Amino acid sequence: MKQYGIFIAYAPSIDLRTEGLGRYLSSFLKAATDRGDAHFAILCPSWSREALITLCMEAEIPRHAYSLVGPDQTPLLYRIYQLLQRRRETKRPRKRFQAVRDRLYPIAVAHAGWLRGRIASTRSLTALIAFAAYCVSLAIPITAMVLGMRLVTRIRTAISSWFRQARSRLWRSVAALGLVSPSSLRFRLYEGMLERETALMIQSGNRQSDISAWYTPAAFWPKVTELKAPVLTCVPDVVLAEFPVGFARLGGVPMQHAYQTVATTIRRNENFVTYSEHIKRGILVEKFGIDPGAIRMIPHAPNDLSRSITITGFPDNDATGRAYAEMLLLGAIRKASHAGYASTFSNSKVQFLFYASQFRPSKNVITLLRAYEWLLRKKGIGHKLILTGFSQYESVRIFLDQHNLRSDVLCVHGLTEPELAACYKLADLAVNPSLSEGGMPFTFTEALSVGTPAIMADIEVTREIIKDRTLREASLFDPYDWRALGEKIQWGIQNRTSLYQQQRKFYDDVLAKRSWADVVEEHLRILDELAGRQKVAAK
Repeated sequence: MKQYGIFIAYAPSIDLRTEGLGRYLSSFLKAATDRGDAHFAILCPSWSREALITLCMEAEIPRHAYSLVGPDQTPLLYRIYQLLQRRRETKRPRKRFQAVRDRLYPIAVAHAGWLRGRIASTRSLTALIAFAAYCVSLAIPITAMVLGMRLVTRIRTAISSWFRQARSRLWRSVAALGLVSPSSLRFRLYEGMLERETALMIQSGNRQSDISAWYTPAAFWPKVTELKAPVLTCVPDVVLAEFPVGFARLGGVPMQHAYQTVATTIRRNENFVTYSEHIKRGILVEKFGIDPGAIRMIPHAPNDLSRSITITGFPDNDATGRAYAEMLLLGAIRKASHAGYASTFSNSKVQFLFYASQFRPSKNVITLLRAYEWLLRKKGIGHKLILTGFSQYESVRIFLDQHNLRSDVLCVHGLTEPELAACYKLADLAVNPSLSEGGMPFTFTEALSVGTPAIMADIEVTREIIKDRTLREASLFDPYDWRALGEKIQWGIQNRTSLYQQQRKFYDDVLAKRSWADVVEEHLRILDELAGRQKVAAK
């Protein structure tokens, strides 16, 4: 059996299960496993192991079909960060002395009830005076205790405020000396941890003498060139080069560093693969000056989600499958960021639009939100909009708050593959307004595979795949015009059946002819070629 390697070095904050590249990787590995003549060793950081194993389990890839290479134990700095995160997430915001109040309150209420009963029923002036004196004597220690608790609270608040101010003054002093800022220090520590982890990975990878060639699915890691065996680098896209202003607004130093990392990776490597001619010609050749002969173009295959929610063995498999999908949908909605609304949501028949994507400047989410708000408020559609990005993404958060859409736009995150499939299956329409994709958007094939039509932005990569003019007119829209998007959504809802039939024919006749086995075969052919060249050069 031939041995190949896959190199990934995602940061700890990246969950492969929620990324398009994660779904690509699981489909690729699944097809490679089914071949039976190729074994992949995945070289990854210690913090990615658990996510990779879960990703492969969800794709039904046997554990023996691949191996994990790289550091076993996570860095101490990362473990401290995890501990702080868990404490922040699980710590309940309790007021000072809340535990004491919680215990004393029921006792005080019961005692006050007893006193009221005694005072109300007494028939003796002497007894009434005695009860009044008792109440006064009881009020003295209670008042003292309350004042004491308030005093302690104020002292603790003052001390805490003093420490915060002192820390702030210290950082300002350090910054004034031109040494380092707090954010820069955190960033440097973080980068140092990543660099050290990657160095350990390279050492581990170079000890794998049986691996003939390496494949890396993204151009994020310059150190991949330090592997001794030849490397094939996939460049899905370079959105930082296509949308520099949008990404610059997210944060100066990290975004600049990210672009420099991608550019360095591309310049250091010699062998490339892309999903589309647009990325090959428009990015690698024109913007980075790469020799076209060093770039292969391998389109990905359809991403079929139907197996995740297909039900068999029942008298009515369709009805049972839909009921299962509705159960998964409610589970997905309960992951929504608007927890107060989502936790009590129980309408499994809800009508909705669906866009599965992270939130980034190139994803054009605000255009979709403008179109949706217009449809909701001006055209009277009753659909929800379900998104899979974080609702705290600044521009999205501001738009939802300004237009009071928190209960209409549900941002769910961390979906399992069955939950993702259920969202696609039950949506009236899948939408992808993205301004840039590395290849044919997963939205199209994922939606069609479970019976839902999709509309997409009219961009280079979609025109590469959809060449038929009639299908283009039905499926694509101007991504820079929110009203055009709104009108296309409205038309898609009204013509859902005919749109699906038209798109499904294209899916069956054209897209489904290509399989992930074809994708793997084409990659292995290139990897074998690179390994053969190295052997010849070594002689």
